[in-house]
Amino acid sequence: MIADPDAPVRRAWVSVAAAGAPHPVGAGVVIADGHVLTCAHVLNAALGRDKMAAAAPTSDDLAAVSLTLPDCGPQPYRPELACWLPPSANPGQGHGWDGDLALLRLPAQAPAVTPVRLADAELNSTLWAWYADGDGRSAVDVVVQKVIGPWLLLDPRNAWLAVGPGYSGGPLWSSATRSLAGIVVSVEPDVRRYYAIGPAAVRQLLVRAGLPLPAGRGEAPRDPRRARLHRQLTETLDALPQDRYTAGLARLLRMLRLPPGPYDPEEAASAALADPRGLPALRDAFRDAFRDAEERGPTAASARLADLAARACPLRLLAPADHAELCGMLSVLPMSRLLAAARAAVPYLPLRADRLPDAAAFIDCLENRQSEPGVMPPLLQVVEEIAVQRPDDGDELREWSTRVADRLRVRGGALDQVRALARARARAGAGAGDQGAGRPVVRVWLRDCGRPDAYTYDIRLYDGDDRPVECWTAVDEPRGHEQLCRELADAVAMLADHGENAGVEFLLEDGSFGLPIDRWQIPTRLLGPRPLGVDRFVVLRGQEPPARGWWERRWGCRGAAASVLDDVDSADDLLGTDLDAAFVIAACPPDDIDAMVRVCRHYGVPVVLWQRKRVAAEDAGALLELAADDAGTLLELAGEDWPSTLREGVRRHRVKARADEQHLGAHLALLWEDPRWDPRRARLTEPTSKGGAA
Repeated sequence: MIADPDAPVRRAWVSVAAAGAPHPVGAGVVIADGHVLTCAHVLNAALGRDKMAAAAPTSDDLAAVSLTLPDCGPQPYRPELACWLPPSANPGQGHGWDGDLALLRLPAQAPAVTPVRLADAELNSTLWAWYADGDGRSAVDVVVQKVIGPWLLLDPRNAWLAVGPGYSGGPLWSSATRSLAGIVVSVEPDVRRYYAIGPAAVRQLLVRAGLPLPAGRGEAPRDPRRARLHRQLTETLDALPQDRYTAGLARLLRMLRLPPGPYDPEEAASAALADPRGLPALRDAFRDAFRDAEERGPTAASARLADLAARACPLRLLAPADHAELCGMLSVLPMSRLLAAARAAVPYLPLRADRLPDAAAFIDCLENRQSEPGVMPPLLQVVEEIAVQRPDDGDELREWSTRVADRLRVRGGALDQVRALARARARAGAGAGDQGAGRPVVRVWLRDCGRPDAYTYDIRLYDGDDRPVECWTAVDEPRGHEQLCRELADAVAMLADHGENAGVEFLLEDGSFGLPIDRWQIPTRLLGPRPLGVDRFVVLRGQEPPARGWWERRWGCRGAAASVLDDVDSADDLLGTDLDAAFVIAACPPDDIDAMVRVCRHYGVPVVLWQRKRVAAEDAGALLELAADDAGTLLELAGEDWPSTLREGVRRHRVKARADEQHLGAHLALLWEDPRWDPRRARLTEPTSKGGAA
């Protein structure tokens, strides 16, 4: 028989109601022996007060509140207040309000209930919420999308039922880990998006109340891998001399803001595993405790703890002190500067400004992209990129990354190499990444309707932080080529008003890569119709992205020279073995271009340059000679620094060919698929200028 993963929360469930009322107003959960956690606004609702009332309820007030433990029967209990954090406004902080937690004490005659465990949920994990009475039929599954300050941002997953009034104060439950991940607190009024108060705020409340943390005192995690890690940590700590264990434990408790006390090694391991920064804190606390011995080389115990922390891939990379120090240094910089540095240092990571409200969220996002133990993590690469752009205080950032790299046991020489690359980018004037990074762009989803001169399309203008600004759409009824070009003209005119930009990207279906899009005549304000590719970059993408593993690897190898391939079979052979080839010049016959592009995209090649057609030749021999000449011309056009010069070089050839169909530039096509933006992330709910939502 399969054990019920929700049994612990069902036993600890508490319904909160006004005394004598037939229905509860919210819920709570037993979080410590005899103590119930709920939202302060739930208590306010039970008392008939304003939701945001700040005054702590008195003992007499609480006589009007009734708590029931549904799993133990219908008997109501009058609570006492143990700790009160009133809801308080926090304009501009990204989450609804601060505080909003209440800790209630059950009377002595209430039945003893085992408290739930408290643990952090990983991003994209599935959690569950129930209505105030704990009825199993009210279950709603949600997905953790983001951490915003003390709150978790949640989106619905599969349930048709929505979280609504009566869910507040109830536990946000992980069936996978059988643990509490937060307390339901709020919903968006117009869309199905929900919020919960996360574990960090709950821990702070318990510390403030002088209560032990759930799962922080002896209970090992149930997951087999975590249980094994718990055992290994316990054994390592248990083998320490008592004086060093005591010194390290004191540092660990201070780092995690836990009350001092006699924790045995098993309890210390549980406390570290219960906090998202617990493993890094454990590593650093005991290493600092061995500092004198470390001067003669790493001790076996500190090396063992560092190794366990690295191999466990903790939810967060930094210990609390290092995280707070970095937040302080980066919070003075605008998000646009941080994103520009990240795009330069780790261009394969998709980062979006609309999902990063502050420097702490920016750091958390980079921490989520951990590398293998001993390898330079993306976070440190970005810190070094920021340091080289800030000559005034760059040394402070470099000192921080040196210290953290040592703690993470990054392999020797890796940090020096990262610093050298950052300095090289700065000298080349590419500190903000390549020509397209962090700049406004127009993206066009184009679909062939199976008949000439008819398309359905979405045209979207994005700002420099990749946020949609405007959209023109024809998704239900095909439009002619003339109307498409008129709306393209509107889009590129708005793009020009944004200043320096990344041009136009067309997202095409397979089989459409031969369209002469850059030659389409677009109305201009002063010169009349002109080819689209003359005045701006015009590049192509696929509507379905390549396999991300190959795609990101090859994009990271953009310094490699171009590979000239003249037939599909040789392309398949080369790309299947050379995983560093990032740029292909397709010198095959025009009829083979679609097949060549499919092979390149299959292997994740992000950049492909080709000719749609060649000028006529008198015979086959002349055609072969012409093909060889054109391939040489394209190779010369690419140059050694093609990541920085290729798109502009293609545009200049198109300028020379604006009135000459025989010129090479009249038939150039460029696939440029930067993996920092993925078409699957684009939403079809963006603003339109012509009739509703796309």
